[in-house]
Amino acid sequence: MQIDVLQTPNPDTLKFSVGKTLVENGSLEFKNKQEGKNYEVVTSLFDLGSVDLVFFGSDFISVKKKASVDWSVLTDKVRKVIIEKIDNNFKPIVVENKPLNTDEIFKKIDEVLELKIRPAVAMDGGNITLRSFKDGVAEVELQGSCSGCPSSTLTLKQGVERMLKHYVPEVQSVKAVSI
Repeated sequence: MQIDVLQTPNPDTLKFSVGKTLVENGSLEFKNKQEGKNYEVVTSLFDLGSVDLVFFGSDFISVKKKASVDWSVLTDKVRKVIIEKIDNNFKPIVVENKPLNTDEIFKKIDEVLELKIRPAVAMDGGNITLRSFKDGVAEVELQGSCSGCPSSTLTLKQGVERMLKHYVPEVQSVKAVSI
């Protein structure tokens, strides 16, 4: 299996592109071994002892390391785990769709995120999810490489907020939340 290792804007996160579908209908984020107990690749990555977060995108895995560890020590270990655990018999994970919010503004915001913002965020090994919209404030959750990224505040305010305000005039500001 060929794995391309790509830098992300977050220096503590690398994107491991595996060239095959891992997740259908969304993404998955694991903040600890217990959350990923049903996925051998996730538990094996956390067993390395230097991993803080594992994020599955459609065809990649983003891994966030502990700040005290250097990628030169960890990259080959992560690549080896992925090769061992994601074999030719791996079946894509199907993420259950959450119930849709029926609010029209919420739907418009989510559509802009889906069409205009998520593809760019996924290229950097992350995801952005709309969690709520109330009183002009869109609350979003940053996942994968975006979670804890030093440039995420700038991206959120100058990129995401600007684009949402343009396409959905009801949006006055965007705020990152952690779930």
